Amino acid sequence: MMTSRSSEAIVDDLVARLAPVRRRRAWQDGALVIGFAALELILVITMTRPRPDLLVAMHGPMFWWKMASCLTLATTCGTAAVLALDPAGSPRRWWWGLAGVAAVAVAVLFGTSITMPEGLMARLQWRDGIACASLTLAYAVPMAILLTWLARRAAPTRPRLVAWAVGLSSAGWAAFAFAWTCWHDDPLYVVVWYGSAVLACTVLARTMLVRWIKW
Repeated sequence: MMTSRSSEAIVDDLVARLAPVRRRRAWQDGALVIGFAALELILVITMTRPRPDLLVAMHGPMFWWKMASCLTLATTCGTAAVLALDPAGSPRRWWWGLAGVAAVAVAVLFGTSITMPEGLMARLQWRDGIACASLTLAYAVPMAILLTWLARRAAPTRPRLVAWAVGLSSAGWAAFAFAWTCWHDDPLYVVVWYGSAVLACTVLARTMLVRWIKW
């Protein structure tokens, strides 16, 4: 049985090992994420080169719908992830942005399904789609690692929420970066293949990261 003296010795030993801890600031984490995201975007564009018809595609509304959807997903969920690292933070309102992305995607998909005469398989282009989904998943890994590292430093009290946000924001940014090199703008193609990559990344993050984020 542990005596009071031995207990005091253990406490004194622990106190003696204490060291000053730098206070965490959300804006510093956010700046780090933004800088890292910009670097990844530059590397993707310079190493893989943008789509050859980029200037022509930029005149079409579907191109900007694709880019805006991916960017909104990345920014809203990335902000939610950073805010969730603070026990006093309230990231729930940022999930409305995610709901907005989903609503717009469904609306555009429904509209184009009526107006586009091409068949389902012609619009899906499954060979290109599998490659798109695979590359998007690969591009999501660096951002997921960074956000997981920030989460472990912060020791968040809501690890499940953080894991969801990490998966969604990492995949969203990866999709945005990859979209500059992908020549498919069909909403059905984007929803199916980009959405598959986002879903896979989110499920993997929720499954694997919770145990690493817990403290």
